[in-house]
Amino acid sequence: MSRSDALVDEIANELATWPGVRIEPRTDGAAVVRYEHSELGVLYPDRGAAELPVLDPERTELVEHGDAEPSGLTPESSGVSHDVHGSADVSAVLELFDRRYRDVRGEDAPYGSS
Repeated sequence: MSRSDALVDEIANELATWPGVRIEPRTDGAAVVRYEHSELGVLYPDRGAAELPVLDPERTELVEHGDAEPSGLTPESSGVSHDVHGSADVSAVLELFDRRYRDVRGEDAPYGSS
């Protein structure tokens, strides 16, 4: 297991402790992170990355502040991605998931343990 794989696993393990969140493995090795019927994002252990769907205004804000990169799935994609190379990236990805989690739940306060 590479360092990036282990770091993405660390993220998945933390997310799995959040109320209502489940991790669903895909056949391609990625894992979909869900809260109830909403997709929070996708973890890619082999690429050492996370991708999250966000609306355009939030995407622009995250990219401009250096918190994420455009996902690049398609030119019109409104998602963001973040590579995972170290512990600072783990924290940053958990913060991105926390924003998405709060948005989906309609909450203002952060949930994550970071």
